[in-house]
Amino acid sequence: MNMQCSISECKMKAIKSVKIAFKEKRNLCEYHYKLFIKKNEKYEPHFTRSSEFK
Repeated sequence: MNMQCSISECKMKAIKSVKIAFKEKRNLCEYHYKLFIKKNEKYEPHFTRSSEFK
Protein backbone atom coordinates (compact mmCIF):
# COMPACT_ATOMS: atom_id res chain seq x y z
CA MET A 1 0.00 0.00 0.00
CA ASN A 2 1.73 3.14 -1.27
CA MET A 3 0.00 6.27 0.04
CA GLN A 4 0.60 9.72 -1.40
CA CYS A 5 0.91 12.91 0.67
CA SER A 6 -2.48 14.60 1.21
CA ILE A 7 -1.13 18.07 0.36
CA SER A 8 -2.43 18.76 -3.17
CA GLU A 9 0.82 20.13 -4.66
CA CYS A 10 2.98 17.37 -3.16
CA LYS A 11 3.63 14.11 -5.01
CA MET A 12 5.85 12.49 -2.35
CA LYS A 13 5.16 9.21 -0.59
CA ALA A 14 3.35 9.57 2.76
CA ILE A 15 5.21 8.32 5.84
CA LYS A 16 2.74 9.19 8.60
CA SER A 17 -0.98 9.65 9.10
CA VAL A 18 -1.89 12.50 11.48
CA LYS A 19 -5.17 13.65 12.98
CA ILE A 20 -5.94 17.22 11.91
CA ALA A 21 -9.44 17.64 13.32
CA PHE A 22 -12.07 15.58 15.12
CA LYS A 23 -12.97 13.54 12.03
CA GLU A 24 -10.13 14.43 9.64
CA LYS A 25 -6.84 12.61 9.12
CA ARG A 26 -4.12 13.41 6.62
CA ASN A 27 -1.29 11.36 5.19
CA LEU A 28 1.88 13.45 5.21
CA CYS A 29 5.27 13.00 3.58
CA GLU A 30 8.43 13.49 5.63
CA TYR A 31 8.74 17.21 4.76
CA HIS A 32 5.13 18.13 5.58
CA TYR A 33 5.16 15.94 8.69
CA LYS A 34 8.14 17.91 10.06
CA LEU A 35 6.27 21.17 9.35
CA PHE A 36 3.19 19.82 11.14
CA ILE A 37 5.23 18.84 14.22
CA LYS A 38 6.88 22.28 14.44
CA LYS A 39 3.67 24.30 13.88
CA ASN A 40 3.37 25.33 17.54
CA GLU A 41 6.96 26.50 18.00
CA LYS A 42 7.38 30.17 18.80
CA TYR A 43 10.18 32.18 17.25
CA GLU A 44 11.52 35.42 18.65
CA PRO A 45 11.75 38.17 16.03
CA HIS A 46 15.16 39.76 15.62
CA PHE A 47 15.06 43.43 14.66
CA THR A 48 18.04 45.48 13.48
CA ARG A 49 18.36 49.02 12.32
CA SER A 50 19.07 49.38 8.63
CA SER A 51 22.24 51.36 9.39
CA GLU A 52 23.58 48.43 11.49
CA PHE A 53 22.97 45.75 8.88
CA LYS A 54 25.34 45.65 5.89
